[in-house]
Amino acid sequence: MRRVLFFTLFLLVVFRLTGHEKIPLLLSEHHADHMEFFFRHGKSTSAAMIVFDAHADTVLNEQSGLIRNLAAAGNYSRAGEYAGNHNWIHPLSSVPLSSLTWISVINGVPRGNKQEGFFRTTSAWNSAVQFVSSSVDGLRFLNIAGETLFISVDLDFFYSEDHRPEDVPAVLNAIFYFASRWQGSVVWAICLSRPWLPDDHYAWILLEKTLYWLCSRPEFRVPEITLFNSRRIDTSRTAQDFHAQGREIPFLREEDTPFHIKSLINELLFP
Repeated sequence: MRRVLFFTLFLLVVFRLTGHEKIPLLLSEHHADHMEFFFRHGKSTSAAMIVFDAHADTVLNEQSGLIRNLAAAGNYSRAGEYAGNHNWIHPLSSVPLSSLTWISVINGVPRGNKQEGFFRTTSAWNSAVQFVSSSVDGLRFLNIAGETLFISVDLDFFYSEDHRPEDVPAVLNAIFYFASRWQGSVVWAICLSRPWLPDDHYAWILLEKTLYWLCSRPEFRVPEITLFNSRRIDTSRTAQDFHAQGREIPFLREEDTPFHIKSLINELLFP
């Protein structure tokens, strides 16, 4: 794996992105916020999505028809109200979504029955979407097509399968290199998913490493940021467990943001 990541870094040194518009970018707390963002940037296109996530988030959404109708009418905010935490991808099928690649490991295959669950839940879609399970290492072999490429990164990827915050730069570099070869439009969205991380300290470290990486990449637009002000109500099983225990659902508070992270965010907002 180290040889693959070193090769990726080498290619990034010699590669220069030219002739492309800057890449739209969303930084959010909730993964489901990505649905609205991708509807806005992929309406009426044929799109390939690659989701980097410890969880597949591919449960059938019973409100998918209503969501699609609202999105088609341009009412993205209203559509977003019907997207649950683990069923936000299904409404994107099959417009704009034409293929879905789920990646939850740097190399190898997911542990346990995660991969089985991915294909079981997507088979319920009854859709012509192409479904692929791969790894970061497998990106070099990935063969997908579409007008637009959606990159969706859930930072809880770095708290599973022995992944750690130290893996953030190399993984994001590998993703960026793959995306930089795409012939059409590219859209990125990154979420924190604090309830799926062990504590605030771990979450701040993940966010810091991600922001450092983004500040080094001038190819991105000024990001949309909903890290601290999302209106989404968490309805996941994890949230239900917190409620059952009488505990507050954890999230990062803007007023607790370390100074150096505030500086990184300002650098992105005011380049």
